[in-house]
Amino acid sequence: MRYQRHSVLLGKEYSLLHKKTITIVGLGALGTNIANLLARAGINLILIDNDKVDITNLQRQSLYNEKDIKKPKVTTAKSHLNKINSEIKIKTYNQLLTKKNISIINSDLIIDCTDNLETRFLINEYCHNKFPWIHTAAIKTMGVTFNILPNKPCFNCIYKNISSIEKCEDVGILNTIIALISSIAATQAMKILLNKDYETDLIRFNIWNNKLEKIKVKKSCNLCKNKKENKFIIKLCKTKAAYSTKINKKLNLNQISKKYKTIVKTPILLIIKVNNHEIIVHNYGELIFKDLKDEDKINKIAKEIYNESSISS
Repeated sequence: MRYQRHSVLLGKEYSLLHKKTITIVGLGALGTNIANLLARAGINLILIDNDKVDITNLQRQSLYNEKDIKKPKVTTAKSHLNKINSEIKIKTYNQLLTKKNISIINSDLIIDCTDNLETRFLINEYCHNKFPWIHTAAIKTMGVTFNILPNKPCFNCIYKNISSIEKCEDVGILNTIIALISSIAATQAMKILLNKDYETDLIRFNIWNNKLEKIKVKKSCNLCKNKKENKFIIKLCKTKAAYSTKINKKLNLNQISKKYKTIVKTPILLIIKVNNHEIIVHNYGELIFKDLKDEDKINKIAKEIYNESSISS
């Protein structure tokens, strides 16, 4: 019997896992290691990634080998996993996850194995109070994992003030931390699906010095507190030469000028630089993007400025 060792340990209810499907977003180091463990446990999978295998991946991305270089990660991972367990169902999407296709993650549980905050916030917003999901991350010798379930603290509650993260290609990563965090996340996934007592704290482990931290997370974001976020609309200015956004609140110009490089400062407006783009900030809540035309970038920068300004009535 393929799953005999698990069944002896967990009992007859273990067979419930074979009817479950887990979505893994990101098939890099954590994604491939977790997929490997879950496939061997007999759990059906949805795999999402739009990247190709690179030689630098082989140091830690366990499903791939040298023959897989330049091949799509999702199809390559599925091929290897089918050889490990031909009984499970595996669905793949060679796509970047966006607001338009976010519903492809629908399943019994989602595991975030991505490497960017934008996708993680997207998953969090979509899953909030609907789907259980697990956040995982690893860098250098450190790894974290956090279970996020309906009506519990969410991703925003722990990362709401972070706008960027370090990247493995810049600071490096030890492959052993991947194996550890993947094992914890896969175990937590099985516990959640079997209605066992799952971990409620954020787990952070440094494998270099064996330091384990369990951090309690409280509901602290607007999403969990059911507070409406300030909304704004991106539109062309009257001159049609630049885009602008406006929010019906006054802005704290002093607070904004401390955060961003300030070119001009008056009592009623600022001209600041964000990522080399000049932006006019009016104290009544309007931002004018003098040279930026990309609406996604405008939306992201506007949110950062509005959040930074300690908006008040």
